[in-house]
Amino acid sequence: MRTQRMTQRTRRPWRGFSALGVLLLLLSGCSGITVHRAGPAGLLDDWQTSTVMADDLSPRTLQTLRQLDLEHAYRRAPAETYTRLQAMAANDPQPDLVFALAEMSYILGRKAEKWENANAIALYYFCAGYAYHYLFPCEAVAKAQEEKANTTAIARDAPSLFPLDLSPARAFDPRFRLACDLYNAGLAKCIRAAQRVGQLDPGKELHLPTPDGHGFALSVVQQGFAWRPTEFGTLLFSEDFKVDGLTNLYRTYGLGVPLIGTLKAAGAGPAHIFYPKDVNFPVTAFFRFEGTLCDLPTQRAGRLELYNPLAAQVVQIKSRPIPLQTDLTTPLAYFLSRSDLNGIEYEAFLRGDRIAKRTGIYMFEPYQPGKIPVVMVHGLLSSPLTWAPLFNDLRADPFIRDHFQFWFYLYPTADPYVATAADLRQTLVELRSEVDPHHQDAALDQMVFVGHSMGGLVSKLLTTDSGDDFWRLVSSEPFERIKASPETRAELQRVFFFEKMSSVRRVIFLGTPHHGSSLSPSPPGRLLAQFIRLPKRLMAAARDLKEENPNVASSLRSGNLPTSLDLLAPHAPALELMAYRPAPPGVHYHSVIGVIPSRNYWLDALLPGGNTREGTDGVVPYESAHVNGVESEIVIPADHFHLHHHPLAVQEVRRILLEHLQATTEQPIHILQVSH
Repeated sequence: MRTQRMTQRTRRPWRGFSALGVLLLLLSGCSGITVHRAGPAGLLDDWQTSTVMADDLSPRTLQTLRQLDLEHAYRRAPAETYTRLQAMAANDPQPDLVFALAEMSYILGRKAEKWENANAIALYYFCAGYAYHYLFPCEAVAKAQEEKANTTAIARDAPSLFPLDLSPARAFDPRFRLACDLYNAGLAKCIRAAQRVGQLDPGKELHLPTPDGHGFALSVVQQGFAWRPTEFGTLLFSEDFKVDGLTNLYRTYGLGVPLIGTLKAAGAGPAHIFYPKDVNFPVTAFFRFEGTLCDLPTQRAGRLELYNPLAAQVVQIKSRPIPLQTDLTTPLAYFLSRSDLNGIEYEAFLRGDRIAKRTGIYMFEPYQPGKIPVVMVHGLLSSPLTWAPLFNDLRADPFIRDHFQFWFYLYPTADPYVATAADLRQTLVELRSEVDPHHQDAALDQMVFVGHSMGGLVSKLLTTDSGDDFWRLVSSEPFERIKASPETRAELQRVFFFEKMSSVRRVIFLGTPHHGSSLSPSPPGRLLAQFIRLPKRLMAAARDLKEENPNVASSLRSGNLPTSLDLLAPHAPALELMAYRPAPPGVHYHSVIGVIPSRNYWLDALLPGGNTREGTDGVVPYESAHVNGVESEIVIPADHFHLHHHPLAVQEVRRILLEHLQATTEQPIHILQVSH
């Protein structure tokens, strides 16, 4: 077993709290993830550098105007000077002229927008177009410019800085990045204007009015999405929102406008029943300017390309791979901030029946054949939203997201975890029958489960053969001899008799109480248990069993069906039964354990396990989280509630996933394309 300790435990700083304080912290849940409207500043203004002021041209463009003796003319009559420069560029498209036009278009567009002038959108369109042609001139222009440059001895010996040359030398010209910003800013303004006319639906064409009356036909296409074109709803702008609650913001820089995709409604596909309500997804919009620079003012049609940044990070322009500008985090935060899963952890704990129709596996993205599922199972008084930071970090890794897909399980956390595991088994069977009824996707036979706290126990039960061991905790009477209605017998059979699921190959335990927690039987824990109402089906089965069979467990005879809190007490029989079972052949276990650094013995004593040599995460002592038979164990300086968010835990989960992927190379799993 590989064991690592990421803490140096000599004298340990106190960060303890009482059992009641722990409980209150648990009830408070994780800090919320929110988005709020950002200021009115546009995309370009947000990244303003020393080369561009809000309403004036950059020094480089002003120099170009001075060289042409047009600076004073621009100050007196900017629109007329702009028109003269357009004519000059059409005759001789020098890079300096083209860049100056892009910048002037943006500045004039801003001024026109302030005065609500109809020409503003046309100017923003020209801004994006001139920036595009500066970055990617047509072949004839590039060749002519290169021949002209080669006529000088200096040019023959120096690296070309002409825009078609995308060598590292280009990075030293500030206009290169500024041209990208101008393209993105101009395109964003145009998309906003188009949305005021109508919705941008993939596969359809939107007719936009123009100041000259000719109109512009904008077709919309999607690239790389598993969502159907008919499922796309309104597109929102990532730049309009600021994220709170997620530490890491995953963005890349290039060309395009990052958007937040929405769904119109759940479709009829087999996996749609597993999507949460109002799910959002990242989109990058890109507009390809066809033709030459001279064609720009007369073009009457164009194509807006919507890319899935989770699948494509580059776009091909003139046979060159160009990075897309992307934002993966803001769409996720936008969805989570509006999700109806917010606050569900309390209802799921106290009144499990009320969320019966909402329990099960959630997919934040469409099912992707060929990708290995990583199923995340939350713990007590929690919900799938607790996985947001870990999911955000893992999904940002292109290699991880190319080979894994992430699913999340929601369940009533007061239910006995043996019953929860039975529900999860049934859900997994139903899910596969929907998305892979003929068992053709080998990736679904290589599933990885990640369980936080009690979620680790639920996950471990999926890899366990019960025999009659769990039934004997309930009754000394052989199961076949009990008296019960057919419905009760079927329910008991489902909960207490099971075989390991061969599709579950690896389980990662995060702060899992294999030997229980003293917080469970504490006075606050007992007080909280008084407010729990277990699901009616479980209560009915227990009542039926008790009435007909005298040899059931004492808890059932007293009419009190044990809750998950009862079954998490230190040395609870069900826990001990599970703790000493080794991993079955073909299944791999890993442990990630939190220990709060501390140095005050008397204050540590208030924590579950806090006064022991090995320490505690504030809820689960190390001795409880430690279990034999795991392939790796790592100890991280984190409390119970933030363990699965800690950077070292994220790194460890990523390492285990890569190890799992490597182990599957003997049975290659090919990434399949989803077709509709």
